[in-house]
Amino acid sequence: MVHNETTTIEESHNEKQIRELSEESEESSTDIENEDEELEPPKLKYTRLNKLPTNFFNKDPISTSFFHDDIFIFATHSGIIHICKCNFESIRTFKAHKASILSVYTNGIYFASGSMDGTVVIGSILDDKDIVAYDFQRPIHAVILDPNYAKNRSFISGGMAGKVIYSSKSWLGKRSDIVLDEGNGPIVKLELVKDDLIFWMNDKGINVFQISSKTIIAVIEKPEDSARSDLYWPRCALLDSDRLIIAWSNYVWSLRVSVKSKEDNESIGSSGMSRILPSTASISFRSNVVQEKKIEVEHVFKMDDLIAGIASFNDDLWMCLTYNPPTQDEEIGKKEFYNPDLKLINSMTGEVEFEEEIGLKNINNLGLNDFNLLCHIETIPKYFIISAKDCVIAQELQIEDRLDWYLNKENYLQVYEISQYLVTPYKRLSFGIQYVDSLVKEDDWDKAGQFLKKLLEIEPVNEDQSMISEEISSININDEIVSQWDTWSNIFINSGHIKELTDVIPETELIKKEIYDKILLYWIENDGEKLLQLVKDWDISIYEVSKIQKELESKSGEIDENLERALIVIFNKSLQFTKAIPHLKHLKDPNIVEYLSEHHILPKFINDLPEFISLRFENAKDLTTLPVPQIEDKVSDIIDILINYRMEISPKTIVSIFNKANLSILNFFYLENLSSIDEILIKGFGDERMKLYSEFKRSSLLPYLKNNNDYDIDYAISICESNEYIEELVYTYGKINENKKAIELVINKLNDPIMAINFAKHQNDKETWEILIENSITRSNFIKALIENSDESSNLYYDPITILQRMPQDIKIEGLNLSIIEFSKNNELNKLINQLILNIIYKNLKENSVDYTNYKTKGLEIEIDKELKELKKLIQKFETILILKKNEDIELKLESKFLDDNVHHLAYENLYEKLIHIKELESRI
Repeated sequence: MVHNETTTIEESHNEKQIRELSEESEESSTDIENEDEELEPPKLKYTRLNKLPTNFFNKDPISTSFFHDDIFIFATHSGIIHICKCNFESIRTFKAHKASILSVYTNGIYFASGSMDGTVVIGSILDDKDIVAYDFQRPIHAVILDPNYAKNRSFISGGMAGKVIYSSKSWLGKRSDIVLDEGNGPIVKLELVKDDLIFWMNDKGINVFQISSKTIIAVIEKPEDSARSDLYWPRCALLDSDRLIIAWSNYVWSLRVSVKSKEDNESIGSSGMSRILPSTASISFRSNVVQEKKIEVEHVFKMDDLIAGIASFNDDLWMCLTYNPPTQDEEIGKKEFYNPDLKLINSMTGEVEFEEEIGLKNINNLGLNDFNLLCHIETIPKYFIISAKDCVIAQELQIEDRLDWYLNKENYLQVYEISQYLVTPYKRLSFGIQYVDSLVKEDDWDKAGQFLKKLLEIEPVNEDQSMISEEISSININDEIVSQWDTWSNIFINSGHIKELTDVIPETELIKKEIYDKILLYWIENDGEKLLQLVKDWDISIYEVSKIQKELESKSGEIDENLERALIVIFNKSLQFTKAIPHLKHLKDPNIVEYLSEHHILPKFINDLPEFISLRFENAKDLTTLPVPQIEDKVSDIIDILINYRMEISPKTIVSIFNKANLSILNFFYLENLSSIDEILIKGFGDERMKLYSEFKRSSLLPYLKNNNDYDIDYAISICESNEYIEELVYTYGKINENKKAIELVINKLNDPIMAINFAKHQNDKETWEILIENSITRSNFIKALIENSDESSNLYYDPITILQRMPQDIKIEGLNLSIIEFSKNNELNKLINQLILNIIYKNLKENSVDYTNYKTKGLEIEIDKELKELKKLIQKFETILILKKNEDIELKLESKFLDDNVHHLAYENLYEKLIHIKELESRI
């Protein structure tokens, strides 16, 4: 059993705890946990009940109790009943029976009690004269009042006689009894549920009687392995209006009451029971009555311990008071009695989730039926663990209780964490400070610093005027936080723990500057890398810039790279950009030109450009010796910057500076990029560009010479001659009409007949052709090329036949026959093509001529009845007249050599004939 694991550990402490409870106060706090240092507060706190009459527990043991919402009833073995309010204010105490009272009940207005003496006493809570007693001749174990007792004066009782009796008082004052059940052993418990259901327990099991139908609607049989029915009395607890739990011996039932429909005739079987319930347990019903209510078994759990009390807890937990039977010491023959255990049971699984032993007074010779567990809820639930000789009240620890517990244990971290909504911000801040202080005492500065960062977080102030009260509160607490930062920062600094402070101190102008100064000065001396990180992260407004700057500058002779970079950062943030340049130069920063551009100070350092650019290269010589693409890749961004500065720094200045530094390669990149952006600024750099092309990009030299005139031709020729750039030289010679030199270069230097022919065709000069032909007669490749490439543009200057005739007879030309055949074929083909083209031209001309003739001979058909004036105009306008043979209105009889019998198309050899015809027509019309 689980409780045995904790008995030895907690027994002595519980006895000490109970002894220390003050009997003069109603409730006094105690700790039932072990006296060793606990990490977590206990789940429950305990107080001892000492507000009952003085003879209770000590001289007159409690035999039974009952709690109503507003009324508590305690009864004793001497037959005394004590009725009080829930705050234990006494209502009345009186002797009701001659022997032990075994059952009490109240509905808040009336009470009922049953005793070993066989009597039942019923009376008013407030009116001591309204009381009556009934004698049943046998011990009464259970009694309850009918829900309508005020009207019908009825009650239900049961006991050792084994009968459940429904009793009423007639108008003559006589008692009439109805037996609801009998013959199934002693009745050990009666429970009223929902004012309509009566539960009683006997040898048969749990019986459910519905008052409205006067029928037993359900019987939940006892498991076969359960204890004798009257040995351990059942305990019941209502969970809510339609659910209750029953603990009996070592079994717990969870039952639900619901309305049964007429169609719902199935019985409650074992399917709803826990798997640990013996298979012999079952539920039976009377089937001859239509039932309105039904009982559902939600769970049945078999426990390891005997249960002396049960109540609902929270989070789907049940609280159980378990009884530990005494053991016999075989050596001395003495019984050893044990305190009960309080356990929290999972209502879904039946597993024990928490347990602890309860230290009660005078437990010797007490059995299970001498213990009980009752619950009463005011603001929070209170659980009364009641024995015949003692009562302890258990309550779940509330947040305030946990706070006090941690304070007593000086666990200030937990106090801080749970106190957010319990105390003022100032008080909570003090808890946090106490925790930091405890960490410092333990020399855990790193943890202390990290917690300070969380604790002393400066809240932003709300600027909304509608929140002015909250603003003031925020400002006030911020003032305290800032004050704490000043205090703790000095503590860390003076204790030599600046390292821990550095990473947690916030960046704010509210904290004194001297604190940040001390931190930075410390890192200047100890770790330049950390200093560099800080000056990058921190705003310069929080420390004295001049002081830190002066300290860094004072170390110029020994300053390491990180400190120098930190100084540069300070120059940047304080807008002292010019001061940073010598340090960037010293650090050989390859991005120094970009820095100058970003901060708009490039013109001030324009003469240092070559040096700054050389920082991009490991070796200064690399700037002139590396391949052009590699150099361009390293300086392209710098060239772009210079292009962007073209309005502030003239291209002439840039070109001059690079020329003086013998960095013509940079001029090449610069002018090349500038030419694609600004055609105006690039003017005047023709000779420079031509020279740069000749040095760094010959492939662009000839296109540049052809497409531009912004250069000196003689300078171009000298460059081409000095570099022996023949193609470019041929072009430049041709440009100044030095065709002879040009063609001789092509022939003698290049030996390129095609280039020579193309050059001659381009120049279209007779002298050039003559030089070409004269120099080609002895060269087989030139002869062949002249024959194969002859066309109409060259026919003016030479005939391939002539070339063949002039060619030396002993010269051998490979493929000459094919060339001549091809040439002949080309001539015949050209002739045929020309003839075809001429035929096409003739055909087109003929078609156009016919169209034109038709157009000229085209006439206009008119109505003869038009006005004469218009007709005369038409006759005068056209040379040809078309006359219809017949008209419906006017019949024309034209007898003339110009007319025939049909439609007449008249033409004239001369103007005289036309005039005669017109005159004849006039006479006819």
